[in-house]
Amino acid sequence: MLRFLWRKSIIRNILFSYLGINLILLFLLGLVSIKDSTHTLREEIIASRYKLMEQAARGINFNVEEAKRPLVQFASHASVIALMNPDHTLSLEERIQHERSIAELSKGVTALQTLISDVLMLGTNKYVNNLDNRKSLQWNYPFWEQPWYLKAVSSSGSRGFIPLYLHQQNYYTEAMLSKINSQTFAISLPVRGYRQQVIGTVIANLDLQKINGLFELSADQNGEHIFMLDEKDTIIVHPEPGKIGNHLVFEGIEAIHSSESGSFVATIEGQERLVIYHPTSIKGLRIVSTVPMSVVYAQADPLKATLAGILYLCLLLNTLISIIITVRISRPFTRLLVTLDRIGEDSLLVIPKNYKYRELNLIGNKFKELVGRIEQLVKQNYVAQIALRDAQLKTLESQINPHFLFNTLQLLQTEIVCGNTEDSNHLVLSLSSLLRYSMQRDQGQVELADELRNAKDYLYIINKKYDDGIHITFEVADPALLRSGTVKLMLQPVIENAIVHAFQENPQSARIGIKVASMRRGVCISVTDNGIGMTRERRQWLTRRLRGKSDSTGSIGLINVDRRIKLTFGPAYGLSVRSRHKAGTTVYIVLPGLL
Repeated sequence: MLRFLWRKSIIRNILFSYLGINLILLFLLGLVSIKDSTHTLREEIIASRYKLMEQAARGINFNVEEAKRPLVQFASHASVIALMNPDHTLSLEERIQHERSIAELSKGVTALQTLISDVLMLGTNKYVNNLDNRKSLQWNYPFWEQPWYLKAVSSSGSRGFIPLYLHQQNYYTEAMLSKINSQTFAISLPVRGYRQQVIGTVIANLDLQKINGLFELSADQNGEHIFMLDEKDTIIVHPEPGKIGNHLVFEGIEAIHSSESGSFVATIEGQERLVIYHPTSIKGLRIVSTVPMSVVYAQADPLKATLAGILYLCLLLNTLISIIITVRISRPFTRLLVTLDRIGEDSLLVIPKNYKYRELNLIGNKFKELVGRIEQLVKQNYVAQIALRDAQLKTLESQINPHFLFNTLQLLQTEIVCGNTEDSNHLVLSLSSLLRYSMQRDQGQVELADELRNAKDYLYIINKKYDDGIHITFEVADPALLRSGTVKLMLQPVIENAIVHAFQENPQSARIGIKVASMRRGVCISVTDNGIGMTRERRQWLTRRLRGKSDSTGSIGLINVDRRIKLTFGPAYGLSVRSRHKAGTTVYIVLPGLL
């Protein structure tokens, strides 16, 4: 190490020049900072607190906006509107179906919305519901007499969200120990009927402890308090639960509501504090932070004039020395960077140069060796990848089910024997089209229109096998989408999968629908059946196979189609499956778009 320090090197320059003098300057600055702080530091403390409030407000606004989404879903849900409609009487079967639909929607809210503790659905026709289907609510509670309910369904003409602020949750059963008689902050959205009249409301009760948790990293540090006030100066959220619901009073508090955001100094409970406030996305709701001024003064005393002169001198010396050292070190590095920038313009050839520093010479030589090895590896990898991709594509395209041709010929023989001339002719034409399409081995990509024609021929033959027992529909949102590129024999395996697995080769009232629509990434083709669907375990197994490697052999299936699409267009495209047991299956195929 000492030998390297003695020779001319970057290490020696850093240690003896830049680092040595910077240590002296930092020592002087530290000594000055320990004795005193400047007015600038005090202003920086105030600015940092204000930035903290802005970040807290953005966090609250984001979480409140996230909490509003379930209200929109409930308020616009057809089942909620139907159950709250006072002008329509539902049968028991209809009511049960609507309740199930609301329960499914409630599961999503419970799983995804961590800030919401509960959602109340209250109709003017005395309909009551919540996220757990009224299990935790008192059945005889007079919701319709509560001021917060009357405000939520008031005829003020508001079509947006209504803040209800604080109210006591005294409508829960005694089993709900964490909620009963506790305070909650609520926002509501009116539910309107088909004539746009208010027929009820949905109310989101927010968890005050979780809202307060957004401030935990910054609150109660050096006596700081962060809390929330409503338009009546009532404390909504506070680190001390006992203060929630109290009315905050001090001289100058009206300034909090007079402007969007700001700060001022006030006396609160006999202590001088810096008050910082910031609005939220909810009208009238403010985030307030109070910091003892003693904390600010302790870090913001002005520097003495003599120490200020030393500080400025140190800063000047540090700047000059930094410039000199930077210039000395940057020149050879600049030469090296210029050499590296030229690599790749015409070739990967690196011409070594004699640099001032030993370290740069070592870097240049090693980089030359590295570039040579990279060039060799790139060539080898490129050739190998091309060969592997061609082999995989040919292998996957060759996995065609040999039994289909035999079954089709048997079907054709039956039609001829029975004397069905028209059906026999149609079968021959469809089979010839299928064979001609599958034998075009040199064609890498085809248009989506050709693939759909092939699917129609295949479905015609399959449907004849089952005596036209399958109802088939095709829907194309935009004929221009048919010019999109795709891989050959993409839809046939998906349809075969529906016949074999969804209908178990015994279609009764079977339906298969093929739909082509545009999407942000390109084109989406969906193949939907009303078969038996998949169990949860089967769906999870298929999802894992689509995401990873598959060793499947035999006929072309969903996994092989997905692999062919990814090999042709990239990992961003391929298949996805949505299915429920005894509720049908939909296979989505995503392609890039037009050729």
